[in-house]
Amino acid sequence: MHKYLPYLLVIYLLFVPRLLWANTDKSLDQQRLLYQQALEALSRGKRNTYKKLAAQLADYPLHPYLQYAELATRIRLSSRQPIEAFLEQYDGLPVARRLRHRWLEYLRKRDRWRDYLKYHQAGNGTTEQRCYYQYARYRNGERDQAIEQALKLWSAGKSQPQACDKLFGILIHNKLISERLAWQRYNKALIGHQYQLARYLKRFFTSTHYRELADTYYKIHREPRMLGRIEIDYEPSPELLAVIERGIVHRARRDALSAMGYWSRYHQVYPFSAKAEKTIIEALVKGLYQQDQVQVADNYLKDNRYKTDTSLIAWRIRQAIGEGAWQTVLDWIDLLPAEYQQDKRWRYWSIRAGELLNPAAKDVYQQQYAQLADSRNYYSFLASEHAGLDYQLEHMPSNPPAEQIAAIEALPAFQRIRELLYHQELTNARREWSQATRNFSEDQWLNAAHVASRMGWHSKAISSMIEASYWDDIDIRFPVVHWKTFSNEARLSKIPLQWLIAVARQESSLATDAASSAGARGLMQLLPATARETARKNQIRYKHSVELLKPELNIKLGSLYFRQMLDRFGNNRILATAAYNAGPHRVDRWLAETDEALPFDAWIEQIPFKETRNYVQNVMAFSIIYAHHLNVKQAMLNGKEKQQLL
Repeated sequence: MHKYLPYLLVIYLLFVPRLLWANTDKSLDQQRLLYQQALEALSRGKRNTYKKLAAQLADYPLHPYLQYAELATRIRLSSRQPIEAFLEQYDGLPVARRLRHRWLEYLRKRDRWRDYLKYHQAGNGTTEQRCYYQYARYRNGERDQAIEQALKLWSAGKSQPQACDKLFGILIHNKLISERLAWQRYNKALIGHQYQLARYLKRFFTSTHYRELADTYYKIHREPRMLGRIEIDYEPSPELLAVIERGIVHRARRDALSAMGYWSRYHQVYPFSAKAEKTIIEALVKGLYQQDQVQVADNYLKDNRYKTDTSLIAWRIRQAIGEGAWQTVLDWIDLLPAEYQQDKRWRYWSIRAGELLNPAAKDVYQQQYAQLADSRNYYSFLASEHAGLDYQLEHMPSNPPAEQIAAIEALPAFQRIRELLYHQELTNARREWSQATRNFSEDQWLNAAHVASRMGWHSKAISSMIEASYWDDIDIRFPVVHWKTFSNEARLSKIPLQWLIAVARQESSLATDAASSAGARGLMQLLPATARETARKNQIRYKHSVELLKPELNIKLGSLYFRQMLDRFGNNRILATAAYNAGPHRVDRWLAETDEALPFDAWIEQIPFKETRNYVQNVMAFSIIYAHHLNVKQAMLNGKEKQQLL
């Protein structure tokens, strides 16, 4: 093989799809320029210039966005006619929903509730908008319907936004909130630890029954020892059963043996649901185990395993793996239903535990590993390494007919998406994508994956392949992107390139604008505080979290932070990867809590956070796929990492 061929292949994968998508029609280039000039003219208040430019763009896919931008600058009653025409012409488009929202807000602030009803579309919008809509209905005579929906909004288990205050005020003023409904919300609030809301809700309990019940439940929730003060009632209400269930679960966390006693007492006389039994059994087993009542916990789980699900046995297997109790691992795997024993995870651990118990029978276990090393996943890759076999990547390109791909590309929504991506209007592009693909079949999703890949929108290509249930096209599912930046930062940080890209693939699905609920941003999903501290330590200019959407800076800071984790954890990629996801202090704690020195795979399996456990396993597996793309002959881990006990 020519020595430069792998790099030429990477360049092909990176750039050719974009070249294929690029439109060589100069008129489109001109339209794009005019679009930008029109928006700029509008932002500067040059309406005449805007109108002249917009007139030349009537057939440009983003013409509706120009119209929206112009209408949004003059939301007023005198604009009713053009706004109404726009909403009718583009009904169903995301841009129409945006204008409708702005128009409704304008009407609401002016108490024009009859108009609000006219333009509101039922079933759409935020909680605030739903509250406003029901308030408008009430104001305009649809009182019974509005109250019915208002009660549903009120009964949420968390505090609702201030926008709902007027609507809820009607319910309270007319004494429409029953004790039963208030109790249901009170129950949800305590389960969600919304104690301030729970205290507020007590005002709706007027009868002695509900006042005492609420007081008892609150005390039991905050102090589980109160559980024993509930008097036996042979016709219990659903509310009382809920109180007992939550009380036993809470008690089990502190004193599982006494919680078992309470459960035995109440279970004999009260008709708990199967769901409640499952919840209580799980709490008791975990509580007993964590309070060093291991034999009691095991016996209780064995006796009640048919009342729970396999996740609790899987949890128990992981505890045994964390203790290095290999015979116990095998015993619990034997108690899994037969179909679960065939899962690759448990097949691997059945072989691995047997090998660790009986190293002399290595040849026998190698044959079993070889049988497991037949597919593309973390456990099969581990089995391949044990058996000394090549990884099986099972690559099978998806090749939908060209005319089907062209049909997706020709859809007006996809033409708008193409142009929105060109102009870096990613939020609007996502809205269009969501609307356009809402009712796609698997075949259409597969075609959409190819279109997204051509556009260089790799995160959507990846998610589309998932929707299509097509897992074996690893070129589309694991693209090589930002090659130059990743390559340079991997070299500077001394991180294997395939590992660094695998982290980004796991973190963001390679979306440059990815944002998590916790505030992490960009390809490497950096928290702003982490980015700021990493930039400071390395004397890199960084001012605002919005800069994390720049791939070059995000990859640089992410690489440097991963390097910090490697330095902290002795250059061990397993620990560094776990720390990158869960934080270094948690990894320190997990290492300190490990009773026995464990092989690397056992330590990974017993990570208590499912998210972090899956994260580490995925990064390891993804690194093999990227090593294949980059033509790198390298195992998931080096010899030192495999031999090191954690």
